[in-house]
Amino acid sequence: MTLKQRLSLSNHLEGIKDKALCRLLKKEEERLGKLEHELLVRMDTYIKGYPKLNEDYKRLLSISGIGQKTAVSLLTLFHTYPDTNRNQITALIGLDPVQRQSGTSVHGRSRISKHGNQMMRKCLYMPTLSSIKYNQKIKVFYDRLVSKHKPKKVAVIACMRKLLLIAHAIHKNKTVYVPG
Repeated sequence: MTLKQRLSLSNHLEGIKDKALCRLLKKEEERLGKLEHELLVRMDTYIKGYPKLNEDYKRLLSISGIGQKTAVSLLTLFHTYPDTNRNQITALIGLDPVQRQSGTSVHGRSRISKHGNQMMRKCLYMPTLSSIKYNQKIKVFYDRLVSKHKPKKVAVIACMRKLLLIAHAIHKNKTVYVPG
């Protein structure tokens, strides 16, 4: 919530020309940044207070590209829905593919459903871009999709799904991520 408000303020700052209003909004943005940091520290402290939760958290952090915020978000998702399978966890985020079709005449392209949690999709986007650059498994997957002439945005979304499924498998199987 604070992240969303801070980003909204940041976007508003770009269009404001009044210097007094700009200073006020910058102070508010700074306050929200501090609050966001404080919440992250508190969540980190809370997680470290529970050994099993801390182990799950460290396992998620072992995936290159996933940082603290994303690990906390994924941990919350996985603990909220503990008995989900691959397809269900993908649908909860809204990364499941849907085909637009109407009888035999309309055949649209496949796209993601976007019926799931929008904030989780946003939380996964930047880590996915980082993973494409630094995580060898995701990089190879992305390069393969792009070499097959998939649009780059489609390849990024596919990598988001792949990263989510890797994190889910690591959480379910209680294993550490092995790069390469």
